[in-house]
Amino acid sequence: MGNPGRSSPVLLTCNFFLTVERLKRILRKLDAWLVVADSKGINVWCAAGADEFNTHSVVSALKTSGIGDEVDHRTVILPPLGGPGIRAVDIGALTGWSPRWGPVRMEDLPRFLAGGSQRDEPMKRVTFGWRERLDAGLGSLFILYLAGAAGFAALGSHLLVDYLLVGAVTFLFFMLASPWIPGKRGVTKVLVLDLVLGVVLLATWFFPQLDAAWLRADLVIAMAMLLVYGFELGGLASTMTSDLDPLLHRLGVGAWGNLEYPVTLRNELLRGRRQLVLERNRCLGCGRCDEICPRHVWKLGEDGRARLSRPERCTACRACLVQCEPGAIQTTRQG
Repeated sequence: MGNPGRSSPVLLTCNFFLTVERLKRILRKLDAWLVVADSKGINVWCAAGADEFNTHSVVSALKTSGIGDEVDHRTVILPPLGGPGIRAVDIGALTGWSPRWGPVRMEDLPRFLAGGSQRDEPMKRVTFGWRERLDAGLGSLFILYLAGAAGFAALGSHLLVDYLLVGAVTFLFFMLASPWIPGKRGVTKVLVLDLVLGVVLLATWFFPQLDAAWLRADLVIAMAMLLVYGFELGGLASTMTSDLDPLLHRLGVGAWGNLEYPVTLRNELLRGRRQLVLERNRCLGCGRCDEICPRHVWKLGEDGRARLSRPERCTACRACLVQCEPGAIQTTRQG
């Protein structure tokens, strides 16, 4: 990017097209090297969670890209949401490169690099504001929206316009209003909304002024689309636990497109069958768990050792488990 030299920073990301293009735009005024590692074309958060963007893919990219011949240093900046798949200590042992976690949001990279590659607290934690919700939702759900449109065009063309309008309105409403909808999970939130719409649907049979076939059809479409949005919400937001992963695990679905779900440990954590615990006698007080946790679940106590201070915020991403070098963070089976 720009006109990098032998001392320019080296950044590494996955080969998700949208991520690479946005990074190129953000870095266009900087002099830096950008190494792209294989993640099966999946974004950092999802690929790392499914072990597709992992230590092996990073090691392979560093060794085969030739970046070592272009720079005099051996520091590589990694995306921190790759923490569930990339074990930083192994990168150094296998390549000689010293990994450093960059900011969670790529928009902060210029400030991060200008500040000596130091992260402040906001750079370490994820947020899911309205812009992020709309952006992630459009990227993930638009293809499903188009698939639904194709289905209505083929089987119920008289409802196609209704579907396009209702689907878009429910998407905007759900993504913008989700923080204020009761419930901590995507499915819980959508069930609250579907209950309200279900009551209105029943009312169309008892109140003549509401007795309209088009209204019933629109209500059914809205309820169905909200279910799709709700199930996907936890997969889009690294601030929430996933509802879809445990469901696919129960159904025996091992892959979704080119995204595999080999990590049963995360599903056990999500379903409450396992719980994170800290073996305090093994903790070195290095703070890696707090550095990598996108939700600030961990905190160093007064004795210098880690403490699970906000367990209710944990999304079971497993980053702390992967990054804990002495293995002080473990899981214990419940029940």
